[in-house]
Amino acid sequence: MVRRGRPWSLPLEDRVLLVTAFWRTNLTMRRLAPLFGISKSAADRIIDHLGPRLALQPRRRFRKDTVLMVDGTLVPTGDHSIAEQS
Repeated sequence: MVRRGRPWSLPLEDRVLLVTAFWRTNLTMRRLAPLFGISKSAADRIIDHLGPRLALQPRRRFRKDTVLMVDGTLVPTGDHSIAEQS
């Protein structure tokens, strides 16, 4: 199998971790990229490329006895005009 283009700078496991860290922490590229030793643009490309492939397909209906869990994790924000200080 011949691959085209430049290879990724991170192995697949680290790219998956980067995407999940982005979704979970809501960090900016400026803060997330140095944690993985890559540039902001590389982090953005990884998230744009791999993110949709990791996302679950939305379900239209659930069975009557299905239990749904909601993640109520608070996300810190720097703008206190729209969010209360913790």
